[in-house]
Amino acid sequence: MVLAIENAKQGELGELWRFYEEVCAAQEGSAFSPGWHIGIYPNREELSERIAAGEMLLVRCEGRIAAAAVLSGRDEQTYDGAAWLHEAEAAEVCVLHLFAVHPDFRGKGVSDAALEALIRRASLLGRRLLRLDVVKGNLPAERLYQKHGFAFCEEREVWYEDTGEITVHLYERVLG
Repeated sequence: MVLAIENAKQGELGELWRFYEEVCAAQEGSAFSPGWHIGIYPNREELSERIAAGEMLLVRCEGRIAAAAVLSGRDEQTYDGAAWLHEAEAAEVCVLHLFAVHPDFRGKGVSDAALEALIRRASLLGRRLLRLDVVKGNLPAERLYQKHGFAFCEEREVWYEDTGEITVHLYERVLG
């Protein structure tokens, strides 16, 4: 299976929106759901902004979006005061958001290959650390991140617009 990672373009917003609609529909009722609610998180405006900022990445397989993610260099206020394992200036950190694999591509190694491509991309940006959060109880996601060298840092309560207050696990990975 050949995967290609690319920056999303504004003309692909409709296709990206359908991707996340299908991802969110597939997660409904799942014990391992990230709890996303299409139209709130993700929403079209934020996806468009992330595309314009060059932060929205697509992983394609046979022309289709197999996976997508945001790789951001923005400071994440939700993480203020976190017990990170490594101190770093904001310019040394990338944050991974909205990482998802389309249901049609699950169980085929796409998660592993896409995450490795995202890790390489963060390294190429000259960042030293890659950070993320996982909703507590999303064990498949936590196992994936741990398998790829992410270390658990902290459990904390956070508030997101679509879920309200939830418990997440913070992870980070040293790059390079």
